[in-house]
Amino acid sequence: MNCLSTVINETIQHAYAHHIQRLMITGNFALLAGIDPKAVHIWYLEVYADAYEWVELPNVVGMSQFADGGFLGTKPYAASRNYINRMSDYCGTCRFDPKKRIGDDACPFNALYWDFLARNRAKLRSNRRLAQAYATWDRMDEGTQHDLRRQASRFLAELK
Repeated sequence: MNCLSTVINETIQHAYAHHIQRLMITGNFALLAGIDPKAVHIWYLEVYADAYEWVELPNVVGMSQFADGGFLGTKPYAASRNYINRMSDYCGTCRFDPKKRIGDDACPFNALYWDFLARNRAKLRSNRRLAQAYATWDRMDEGTQHDLRRQASRFLAELK
């Protein structure tokens, strides 16, 4: 994943990443992958030279990871590759196709996004800002939903 690789490598080299890189690339990935928000917070404190706990804690736990139950943010900052592709130039040189949801060359962010919504439906279904996303999910046939969930599960299993 070019976006994740680039941001992490730049973080290692410079101990810095722009707020959007932190929120929509590493934070989004951690949220979609189900990584422990406390671990994300600690990692950010350790790798970013400008990370101070008084600002990093609410930004990571509340905004990026939506782990405060919606106190700080009105919806999770969860996004598929479509958003990343629109807002950056990372996808142009990535081996994954941002338009594909399923398959070896499909961008993992796509299946992870839909899997995140499906996994967290009980908690998030009443959030008005996610109504359109859930309506889209509900219009998908069961086979597509199953394939997306399986694609995400397979990707996450390979990370371990």
